[in-house]
Order: sequence, then C-alpha cells, then structure tokens
Amino acid sequence: MRYRDIKQLNKHLSHICFGTLTMGPLCADLPVEQGAALIRRAIDAGITHFDTAQQYINYQYLSAALTPQDDAIIISTKSYADTYDEMARAVEEARLAFRRNALDIFLMHELRPDDAFAERAEGWEYLKTAKSNGIVRMIGISTHHVDVVREAAARDDVDVIHAMLNAEGVGIRGGSRDEMMAALQEAHDKGKLIYGMKAIGGGSLMSRADTSLKWAFSQEYLDAVAIGIKSEAELLTNIAWEEGRVADRAGEIPLQDRNMVFDKEPACHRCGACVARCHQQALQLGEDGVEWDKSKCLYCGYCIAACPWFCISFC
Repeated sequence: MRYRDIKQLNKHLSHICFGTLTMGPLCADLPVEQGAALIRRAIDAGITHFDTAQQYINYQYLSAALTPQDDAIIISTKSYADTYDEMARAVEEARLAFRRNALDIFLMHELRPDDAFAERAEGWEYLKTAKSNGIVRMIGISTHHVDVVREAAARDDVDVIHAMLNAEGVGIRGGSRDEMMAALQEAHDKGKLIYGMKAIGGGSLMSRADTSLKWAFSQEYLDAVAIGIKSEAELLTNIAWEEGRVADRAGEIPLQDRNMVFDKEPACHRCGACVARCHQQALQLGEDGVEWDKSKCLYCGYCIAACPWFCISFC
C-alpha cells in the first residue's frame, strides 16, 4: 500500500482511509467487539488512517480497538457544531473517546455554500483556537460542493479537505466531476491534505466497485481515499485493488446496489424529519409516507439518525 508523510502529524498516511460510517448504527450496526476486531485487522494490514464523525455515533469502535501504543494511527473526525461552545464540546468528546491529548484531524462536517465559513464562523474559530493550543493538529472541512473546495483552497487556515469524488460524479454539487477534480488539484498544489469520499457513490456504484475504486486510487492529488468498510472481505479486497493485485475474496462481497426500506412497525409518522435532513433531496413526503429517489441518494444514513421513530434502514 502507498503512504504519504504528513509533516504536521509526523505520521504516515495510508492511501486507503478506513471509513467507519458503514460499520456503525446508521448502517450495518456491527457489535462493538466485531467492529473493533475489524479495525485491528485493518491496522495489522497496514491501514493507518481512520475516518469517523460525531454524527456517525460510532466512536465506540475506535475506542475499543485502539491502545496507547497505536499513536501512529491517524484519526479524522468531524462535527456539525456551529457555535464556539458546541465545537469545543465536540472536540472534547472525541479526545475522551480516543483517549488522546491531541487529535490528528478535525473537520467542519458537510460545509455547503449557503452556510459556508461565514455562517459557521464560531465553530471554525474554535477549531483554529484548538489548533493554536495544540489540542488539534490539523483542521479543515468536508464537503460535496465544488465552490466550497475552491474557497477552502484559497484559505491559509484550512489544512485538510475531505471532498466528494467518484468516477461518475455521483453526489457532486455545484459543478461537474472534472470541475471538482480541478478544484482538488488546485487545493493539493497549495499544500492541502486531500482525501476523497464516496468513491463508490455511497454504495450506488457497488456493481462497478472494482473500476470505481481503481479510478479513485489513480488520482494523484488524492492523498487518501476513504472507503466504507464493514467486513474483512471488503477490507482485503480494497487493499488488493489499491495494490493492483487480484482480489481473492471479492466474490464474498454482495456487489448489488443497496435499497432503502421503510419499516411498517413502527410505521412512518410523516413527521418530515428525514426529508429535512436529506441535503441531496432524495426524500419527499408523499400521501402514503416518505418517497425515495434512489438516483439522488448517497446512502449516508443521516436520514436514519434523523428519524425519531427509527423506521428507516438500508438493505
């Protein structure tokens, strides 16, 4: 596996970033012991970078997996916190969960043009303060939007950009795939650490996972590619494809596209919480409940977290 030296962290960043979203309660909901064992297997296989978020409600997996000797492991996390105090609490929550005095990478989660840096200035100000105090080593943003990448690239106070990118342009907002590629190349040329998200479209490109991941791995301006992993077969297959080898266990992975299920017990209350939470506009309220536009869905699972009745799931 390829690695890049990150001077600000004094650590080696693996080309594959283990995305923990899919193992957690918003997706597969693995038992903590099983998820922690998978993380240990990934570390033994050479992965040094793990991505999570306050929104994923899954810090427990990394907390159970990591030991004090794992100081070479890089953890990226993020928060939607808007205010100074909320962001301070989010950072402290992560420090306690990972038992670290200093966090490696902390991002403002899902920055959009309508609430970019000006609208979330207090949260960003805290991250800058935390960095100056040595509590966080690198700060940045995650986004699906080309314009936000361009803005972040132009800012001296942004260290890291975690952006939507895949071969077919699924989920990219405010521009085309090629425009996002150009924006990320510019940001990389300016010294930002860049890692991509949803290389297989959050699961919508599963039937083309091999070619989709190999395309992402070939983009030289991506320091890492975050991939959701929830099984050993997925872990070893992703590593084989990154290294250009035959993936012996690829046949164990169901490569069909995923579908959303609305449970009948409890039934949908038509409260609209999931619709309001979906920034991709993949959900709408219909006469019989929530209607799903699969072509717009990124399978992020955020609607699952938003539903107060827990009646949404993916299969």
